[in-house]
Amino acid sequence: MGLTRAFAKRGLIPSGQKVSELRENLARLMVESAIVLHDRFGEEGLDALSEVFRRLGEEDAEEMKSRLGLGETLQDAVDAWRVVGHIMGAKMKVVEVSSNRVNTEHPYCPQHEKFNERGRLYCESVCLPYVRAIAEGVAPSVKMEVIEPANEDKTCIKSLVVRGSSE
Repeated sequence: MGLTRAFAKRGLIPSGQKVSELRENLARLMVESAIVLHDRFGEEGLDALSEVFRRLGEEDAEEMKSRLGLGETLQDAVDAWRVVGHIMGAKMKVVEVSSNRVNTEHPYCPQHEKFNERGRLYCESVCLPYVRAIAEGVAPSVKMEVIEPANEDKTCIKSLVVRGSSE
């Protein structure tokens, strides 16, 4: 029996390894859920999946506000996205366009990579409802816009915009 196996059997797993395993399993769950629901139920299945991720995002937004002491500003919504990005292993570039608009892009998105591996991007059914609910749940005065949807070659570009602003 190898040393790694002996430690793992006793629950002595390095925290970094635990995080990596959880990320990988969550990514697989997101991809497989989308594939199965789409194959079995078509667009209705993807609509249901979108609702699940929207609800999760709403719940997570409330938890993040409480646990992290987030307010309801544009910057708080951006900070919430940064936290989610770090948890999921995404790299995020934030560009402040104005005091009322922030653009974000991902030089690396593990979910985009996983979707591509399986031959279809499910961003609109999985990721976007979740991150929209996070941002708008943290800061109700903010709305999310997709500036450029993801394609096979690149990840999406999104904006967070203060509602009613001229930007």
